[in-house]
Amino acid sequence: MSSAYRSLAIRKEALTRFVKPESPCYNNGNDNVLFPFTCSNQVLDISYAGNNFKSVMVDQTNQSPDDETDSSISVLGGLYLATSLGDNFKEYIRAWRSATIDAGSRIDIVVAPQLLRVQEASIPNVTSNNGNSVTIRTEAPSGENYITGSSDNSYQTTFIFKTPLTFSIYEGGVKKYITFRTALDQE
Repeated sequence: MSSAYRSLAIRKEALTRFVKPESPCYNNGNDNVLFPFTCSNQVLDISYAGNNFKSVMVDQTNQSPDDETDSSISVLGGLYLATSLGDNFKEYIRAWRSATIDAGSRIDIVVAPQLLRVQEASIPNVTSNNGNSVTIRTEAPSGENYITGSSDNSYQTTFIFKTPLTFSIYEGGVKKYITFRTALDQE
């Protein structure tokens, strides 16, 4: 038996390429999708490009994040560290907590998260929200990676939390701590 066959014969099975995250998400009008997080120069922010996040989650106040997305994701790689929050992220927190946050409250990271860069996959082709293991569609998938989106939204590339993010705000003069986290389920 050649070494290539031997390697295949003894290789251990691992998780599939796609996993389902429980991470901050919102309803984009069709599906629950992940927050469009960006991370650059250790700043965690939210992108408004190529999505309706601002009109759905910021322009309307008191919109809390959902916990579970309809999407499955593929991990693209590497760990990123976020040491500060961007203006769009803070704008969302102020809109979400608008009924209770103190005017001018600081929004500061208490525990800096490690992030994973991920890409959301085609919901109809990859996700089994209704328990179906077979789908029949009139459109072919975009390829073996089931890529969705466009260059406007970086082909649905976003970030999830490898370790939780905890940040603080003041409400009624009391310092409160909010934690965002991600849990991954095998899809």
